[in-house]
Amino acid sequence: MSLVGNLEDLGLGDILQIVSLSQKSGVLTLRSRNREGKVIFLNGKVVQASSSVFPESFGDFLMRRGVIDFETFKGALALRKSLNPQIPLETVLFQNFGISPNALQEALRARIEAIVYSFFGWSDGTFAFELGEVEEWAESGAEGERQILQQGLNTQFLAIEGSRMIDERRHRDLHEPSPVPLRPPGESPSVFGPEQREASVYDFASDLLKEIGEGDAVAASSKSLRSGALKQLQGMVQELNNAALGGGILLLVLRFASEFMNRAVIFMVKEKEIVGLGQFGIEFEDELADARIRKIKIPVDEPSIFTEVLFEKVSRKLALEDCLWDNYLKDALGGAEPEEVFVGPLLSEGRVVAILYGDNLPQALSVGETEALEIFLMHAGLTMEKNLLERRLRDQTP
Repeated sequence: MSLVGNLEDLGLGDILQIVSLSQKSGVLTLRSRNREGKVIFLNGKVVQASSSVFPESFGDFLMRRGVIDFETFKGALALRKSLNPQIPLETVLFQNFGISPNALQEALRARIEAIVYSFFGWSDGTFAFELGEVEEWAESGAEGERQILQQGLNTQFLAIEGSRMIDERRHRDLHEPSPVPLRPPGESPSVFGPEQREASVYDFASDLLKEIGEGDAVAASSKSLRSGALKQLQGMVQELNNAALGGGILLLVLRFASEFMNRAVIFMVKEKEIVGLGQFGIEFEDELADARIRKIKIPVDEPSIFTEVLFEKVSRKLALEDCLWDNYLKDALGGAEPEEVFVGPLLSEGRVVAILYGDNLPQALSVGETEALEIFLMHAGLTMEKNLLERRLRDQTP
């Protein structure tokens, strides 16, 4: 199973954020203008990277940073060859030459960051993400590329920082009469390149999260980017970044949900109950839909269609059960039995603060693909968390 596409359609920042949110392990391969790069992920975090235009080995990198000298490097290589050529150089340096593990890991971190940031300049080409175990890649990795970062890099930070670097480079190119050097003296030529001026950076969007999910039921039609859904998601995320805390964010969630389902309801999760807040597509002859939705109250500790989402904190597509609170919900929403319903959590500060319910009534249709909607819910939760933090900081300011 793979996530594949063109860098012209989906920027590296978007790809990194998708893998981060999915928390998958595997290898992202990039190809552009006879160049090839790889980024290795463990549970959504970056633990290694390599590039065909970054020929400097890890040992050379350590010497350039002053972590080891040439004699130590030469001795470590000879010892590793006599013991086991597959042993990571980092292990030999630590166990036999007394080099600090922290210094080695910090150097490895800097090397990985430099390689990943260089990929943001690859504005055209292809990408492919393949699920896999990090150990498999480490065993087959090239010389000097078998070391794994123990504390993986925050993938979303890399996405934001790489995009910022590109924006700054583009800004300088537009306003300076002559180009500034594209790398500091002594740095590897792969860290920055002229192609960075052409980079196209997106905010955060893809409707392909399912491509890096698990299982074999991935339709062939979803293995290519759908530019319409991508652009729509990008636009909604841009609006989300400017949304007011709470109501504005939830309204955007409902608005985007209307692209996937005929009806949807936002529920707020309180300490003891789940309470209706807002809706679209719900109609009653004798009562305003919003008024009835706000009367819906379902206990948190009673079995319902929301139970699994509350405890596992993941989206689900399923059918209503013949139980007390599912029947209550069905009656509150008009009494008809939907073919399938979507239930997705909005997470903030590690807990479910709201739940999106949706179905396709009055048509007897399943919900269909919801990957883009699930990504949007994740981003909405992050935005709400950021807004909450900013408000708290403002409240604490004298």
